Amino acid sequence: MCALPIYRSWDFDQEEGLLDAARLARIVVSPGSSLSYKVERDIKFRDTVVTLLIDNSGSMRGRPISIAAISADIMARTLERCGVKTEILGFTTRAWKGGQSREDWLAAGRPAMPGRLNDLRHIVYKKADEPWRRARRNLGLMMREGLLKENIDGEALLWAHNRLIARPEDRRILMVISDGAPVDDSTLSVNHGGYLEQHLRRVIEMIESRSPVQLVAIGIGHAVTRYYRRAVTIMDAEQLGGTMIEQLAGLFDEE
Repeated sequence: MCALPIYRSWDFDQEEGLLDAARLARIVVSPGSSLSYKVERDIKFRDTVVTLLIDNSGSMRGRPISIAAISADIMARTLERCGVKTEILGFTTRAWKGGQSREDWLAAGRPAMPGRLNDLRHIVYKKADEPWRRARRNLGLMMREGLLKENIDGEALLWAHNRLIARPEDRRILMVISDGAPVDDSTLSVNHGGYLEQHLRRVIEMIESRSPVQLVAIGIGHAVTRYYRRAVTIMDAEQLGGTMIEQLAGLFDEE
């Protein structure tokens, strides 16, 4: 098995080691303070890939989707500099209240319990192996008029997960950003009311209990803690960027 890559880090405020020049100013301000030293150490960091799966439903229109795109852009740029590959994905549907799937169902005589009755739209804004500078313009497509429609979360989560499973990295992280429960009027009008939510719960349970992928979710005004073990809810989209960094840092600290 390949050795883990070695990265360098510093332990600050040590009693011995190299003099920490960045902290000399406090000695000038307060001469009674003791000198501060730092010690360099090697750390092993597993080869990592992060997928950001962003809800592209109509309820995200406006500030939420703009901030999500900006946050994803900053996150991808930052992680790339740290040697961590990032994939950015979006999910919605091709139509409001059904598409070709619904037309096919109608043509078949409206059989009972047909399952999903809308056509999925899964979008790759940035591939994991694609440099940030080549993909950054794609993120602006999230604000494209007419793109944001309905959200079928379970199948989108499974799609993003399967892309990660195919990756060669030793550590794979999937971060979901959503502002609501799964909704597709066409599907829910002819199946039982919990159809989409139950499927989402089954997919989450599979990933959290049987997959090597680490799953974390951020809900914008929506209690994703009802679905995911590792999740946080924010009430304002402005908090998204900082929360994304905090959640990733928490996962990296567990290394």
